[in-house]
Amino acid sequence: MSRSGTTVRKSAAACDKGRRFLRNLAWISIAALLLRLGVSAELAAINGGNNSVFSPSKLSDLATYMQLARDMAAFQYSGEFYYQPFYYAVFLPVLYLVSGASIWFVIAVQSLLGAGCCWFAGLSAARLFGRNAGYAAAVLTAISTPLLLYTPFHQNETLQSFNLTLLFYLVLRAMEWKQLRFWITAGIMTGIAILTRGNIWILIPGIVLLGVLAGRRRAVSGRRIAAGLGVFAGLLIAVQLPFAIHNTRVTGRLSGPSTAADAVLGLGNSQEAPPGGREPGLPAGPMEYPEAWHRMMELSRSGVSVAEQMFDWMCREPAAFFELQFRKLLLFWDYREIPNNVSLYGEGEASRILQVLVFGRSGLLLALALAGIVVLLPRLRLRDSLPVWLLFYFIAAYWGATALFYILSRFRAPILPLAAVAGGAFAGWMIRRWKSAPQARKQTLLLGGGALVAAFWLTTSGYEFYRQQCEAAVMRLVRPAGTRLDLGGGKSAWFDYGPLTFGGWQELPLEPGMMLEKRFPLSPARAELEWTLLTVTPGRLAVKINGEDQLFDLDRPGFSKVRMPVSCTDGTVRVDLLAVSGEQRLICDAQRNYHRSRWNGRPLDGEWIMRLYPLPEEEAGGDGEGSFPENRTLPVEK
Repeated sequence: MSRSGTTVRKSAAACDKGRRFLRNLAWISIAALLLRLGVSAELAAINGGNNSVFSPSKLSDLATYMQLARDMAAFQYSGEFYYQPFYYAVFLPVLYLVSGASIWFVIAVQSLLGAGCCWFAGLSAARLFGRNAGYAAAVLTAISTPLLLYTPFHQNETLQSFNLTLLFYLVLRAMEWKQLRFWITAGIMTGIAILTRGNIWILIPGIVLLGVLAGRRRAVSGRRIAAGLGVFAGLLIAVQLPFAIHNTRVTGRLSGPSTAADAVLGLGNSQEAPPGGREPGLPAGPMEYPEAWHRMMELSRSGVSVAEQMFDWMCREPAAFFELQFRKLLLFWDYREIPNNVSLYGEGEASRILQVLVFGRSGLLLALALAGIVVLLPRLRLRDSLPVWLLFYFIAAYWGATALFYILSRFRAPILPLAAVAGGAFAGWMIRRWKSAPQARKQTLLLGGGALVAAFWLTTSGYEFYRQQCEAAVMRLVRPAGTRLDLGGGKSAWFDYGPLTFGGWQELPLEPGMMLEKRFPLSPARAELEWTLLTVTPGRLAVKINGEDQLFDLDRPGFSKVRMPVSCTDGTVRVDLLAVSGEQRLICDAQRNYHRSRWNGRPLDGEWIMRLYPLPEEEAGGDGEGSFPENRTLPVEK
């Protein structure tokens, strides 16, 4: 047979395989659509339809998006765009106008977007790593429980997941520099993605850099590269411009398309901030808004942006600042879903599909993604692997951009389809190595299996290992003086305990005759002490604090904060428990241990939940030298 005939047969076989792959990928995407519709039907049936799908709590973002979209659809919207506006100002109003504000129509469209994530994740993985990787990425995306869970609700995670997956595919095609239309559509999609969630800005430098490198590698002229990237940049800005102009006109100052950045940024970057918004395993509910966050918002309203405040804290306490960022970065890869408006452990419990799809939990997907990165990264060369570098850049940049704020399951969800692409890369690498190198199968198992085991440990145990075994000791190093909040006007607050969320708060018995001690790293002659207790049943508490009798009414269940004047010239507060009625509990934080708390004369393995407020007129001489201790230099007592 002639060489040309052989080439034609190989080409025809490749076309057949390509068509078969697309057909199979379509079937997987249809299955993803049906799964999403099935889960949506289960969640919509909760409580006879009186649930967060149709009538969410007025305190939730779901209700806010729903009401704003109705106002937009009725052409009655006024005021600034506080949240990133595309979802509630464009996407939902269009669907409402088309369908007569049908919730089921929104569910159907968002289910289609979820199927689209599956399609483009499979296409991207196949282009990068082969058809087996494409199948694996599509299946992982199809069964991902967070992506299934968020489908029927009025929140932008499904839309943003689609935006990010499609954007990656478009940039991947644009980097081939064959057709300029891919840079045009990529620019539009980038603008839409930014209008859906602003952290997408962090992707732009990598897109531009890799686009230039890809163009030079393919010997594309500088003029064509400039034209493609110029159109890309121009369109991503043009898409946002109407919303920025509106906000600038309404607020009277230069503004972007949303004005919520300070509030959201402050939640994850105050001196009291937890790394995640809510404890995993809880139902949907509010996040923690500590005193430090309220102080940041006061300064923000007075003209000091949260970014400036973060920079100031980073300069004052660099170790403490970056320790918090590290905790957020680590928590991003944790297998658990951190709830907010919707919870896998609340609404998700009502779906039998979600309960059955145990392999769709994020622990498996994230572990496969990390394993894929581990086995591929050492083999990458910069100039020959630019598309793979693009994938890793998208994942790493989104990881960092999310951790810059705080970690929630719904914030992490949009990157899951691209994490599935990396997981597909691992599956494709294992299959390819197994088939192509039979003599090295033991090495393949050791390398691939080792990477997967390490990734599983990180996703299932990494954060908790740091939290339980390392955090208290690390905090003694990076913040030896504990936490000091500057409250303005010469006021400050001093305490040694950490946040409740992702913290180590523990209950201890409270009985008459007990004695508590708490030392602070300053010695004010006059101050106020805030002491937090847990009230199970209302009652009264009689104590002697530094020799002064105090009586407190604890009249409602929950956390009780009592405040009292104290004088602690030696830096120590001593509390003798005299009498108690009702059922009360002491609370300590076992994730902080500066060795400054004692219980009945013995060291406490943690710190009492107490906060000291030196009175301003005494503050100047509070430590006997006219200054307060600094976290840079204060020694820790052993």
